[in-house]
Formats: sequence, C-alpha cells, structure tokens
Amino acid sequence: MNTLIHGIIFDIDGCLARGRQAIPGAPETLQELRRRGMRVAFLTNDNQRTTGEWVQRLEAMGIAAEPNEILTSAVIAAEFVREQYAGRRVLPIGAAGLITALQERGITLVEQPEEAEVVVMGRDPDFNQATLNLACQAIWRGAAFVATNLDRRVPVADGFKPASGPMIKAVAWATGVEPIVMGKPSRWAGEMAMKILGIDSAHGAVAGDQLDQDIKMGKVAGLRTILVLTGSTRREDVDKVPPEDRPDVILPDVTHIPGWLDSGEP
Repeated sequence: MNTLIHGIIFDIDGCLARGRQAIPGAPETLQELRRRGMRVAFLTNDNQRTTGEWVQRLEAMGIAAEPNEILTSAVIAAEFVREQYAGRRVLPIGAAGLITALQERGITLVEQPEEAEVVVMGRDPDFNQATLNLACQAIWRGAAFVATNLDRRVPVADGFKPASGPMIKAVAWATGVEPIVMGKPSRWAGEMAMKILGIDSAHGAVAGDQLDQDIKMGKVAGLRTILVLTGSTRREDVDKVPPEDRPDVILPDVTHIPGWLDSGEP
C-alpha cells in the first residue's frame, strides 16, 4: 500500500457524482478508504450552500460525510480570513453558505462599507448595482478584497447561469483591485484543505476530473494528483498540456484508487 498518502481531497461533480447521482462504486470506495484509516474531504467551489446542506446532498446519494469534511470555497475563504485578518471587520457579499461559514468562525460582520476592513465575496443571487457599489465603496476606502472563486458559469437544467466570477470581476474592474482568490485552482484551497484535515501536503492527494481546476490546484499546493475520466476530461486531453501540468496518475474512475494505493506507486 502507498503509505505516503494519508488523506485525499475529492472533487464532487464529475468525480464522485454526476448531478444528484453517485458514480457507481464511489460510495463503497469511500467506505473502503475510511476503513483503511484514510482521511477524506470533499472540495467544491460552491459557496452558496452550507456544509450541512452539502452533507444532506451527499447522503442522498449514499455518500456518508461529516460537516467538517465539506470544504466549500466559502469555508476556505472564512478560514483564510480568520487566520490572515484576525479581528478584522468583514463585509460579506454572498449567500447563506458564505455568511454561515464566516459566522461559525466568530468573524465580525458589518453591513456598511465605511465599517469594513475586508470584503469577502462569493456568488450573490441578488447581485445588483447597489451590491456592486457597496463592495466598491468598501474597497475604495482601503478594505482588503477576498473572493471565494472565479468560476464563470454553473450548469443548470436549461443550460448555464453566471457563477461567482462575473460578479467578482465586476468589482475588480471598477476598483482596479484584484482579489485574493480562495477556491480551486488556487494553492490556498489545497493548503487550507490539508490544514483542516491535519495532514501535511506531502502526504495528501487530490482526486478530480478537471485539469485546470483539481489537478492545477494539487500541483500548486504540493499534493499528489489523481485524474479520473468520469467527468469533463478525456485521456487525450492530458497529452495537450505541458508535462509539468499533467496528473501523477490517470484512473478510469475513483473505484481504482484503492488498487492504486495497494500498488505502492509513488
């Protein structure tokens, strides 16, 4: 067995599930990894749902999870703010997932731009001109700018809808200040996930289906990278990227992870 890896971060959509259906064998694979003592976490760039909502969503697919194993981009942003901006007043722009993550960590939240020392922004379903002005006014007054993620769009039943990125970029364009981005593929996501799990990056791995999100994050955070072919990436896509951006291992799906660990491959 590969004794170097003590914990694995799993992407959800395209890796463990498609929509609201678990990929065949994924729940059983996670059970086996837990039986072996492997720490697991679930990482998503979603910042609207709370960790409790994600637990319910996963359990409905047969995947057992605890709230402290769910790492949304909102949770990572909140942990970052607590660590890097301890005691600072935060103006949150986002939905329940972001607000709850900040509140659970005892971070002081404010509503007025002149009170804010940090702006933390995710996807706000009610984003409008007033919201844009609120965030800009705080940043123009000197507030730091932290963003959950820069995803451009998210899939819905009839196509797509704008994700966090367009809203955050509107604030960045207006203020001339680029945010510190927390979610995939930033190194903060991988490093914070390892910190929350209590594992050194040298002993961690990430499994996902996207080269430009999951694998890139793993590379910049110093993790082992596992690409699964159950989502958006095909085997031939890997050959199109530079060698340094390629995953450490390519597997058909997550059910092959225990066998890969048993093989002792580095």
